[in-house]
Amino acid sequence: MMLIRRGRIAYVSDKPEDRGRRRGYDLFTVSRGDDGTLIQRALSVIEDAPHVVRDVVQTCDANLRPRDAFVRIQTGKTAPYAGGSAWFRFGDDAVTCEGENTADGRFSLRHELRDGPVSFCNHSIVGDAWMMAPYPVAQGAGDFVVHNFMLPTLNKQGATGPTLASATHVLRFLGRERITVPAGTFDCLHFRTSSGPVGTDFSEAKFAYDMWCTDDGLYTAVLSGYLGERRYELVELNDGTP
Repeated sequence: MMLIRRGRIAYVSDKPEDRGRRRGYDLFTVSRGDDGTLIQRALSVIEDAPHVVRDVVQTCDANLRPRDAFVRIQTGKTAPYAGGSAWFRFGDDAVTCEGENTADGRFSLRHELRDGPVSFCNHSIVGDAWMMAPYPVAQGAGDFVVHNFMLPTLNKQGATGPTLASATHVLRFLGRERITVPAGTFDCLHFRTSSGPVGTDFSEAKFAYDMWCTDDGLYTAVLSGYLGERRYELVELNDGTP
């Protein structure tokens, strides 16, 4: 296993009245195994209410299809905290989950998969970029629906659970762009995305979330967010260093 990338993503306000105010951060690493397996490790902290600390370890195959993941969530500024932890396994025909949280106690869950690609929203920002991988970029700009979209919570900030939830993820690829952020200048894939209940289609998609990720097969988040409200920008990136 070789560490190939590590970095930091800053969460900042994008509202006119307090643009640039720090809201939190991701600290992350990505490792690659000899078989091409990719492992993402992320610490995500939301410093604004509801004050979330999230630890994630997610494994994907060389094509960024999820294989397994661990998610721990702690919500609240002072004890007693809400949250819990869960382990997810992505098989060929189903996703299974073992976990415990303050709302549901101990649980074992299973979700049958449909034909088609699978993606997982672990609610870290670096994890959001891996959700773009199912889009067939070689086809050029356009729209694509992922019906097997799994999450540890449907809460927009990932502040509840974790549990096993499902939704529909709609991807819109806008093309390749070169953008500059505090970490440097990067050649990126630009996506705009929307999610909704199972069965959501293009006519219902709001496409409120923008994501620019590296165009190098690793899909590292460079810039993303609900622009005009909050943004997430890469401020540090190092390749090939322990």
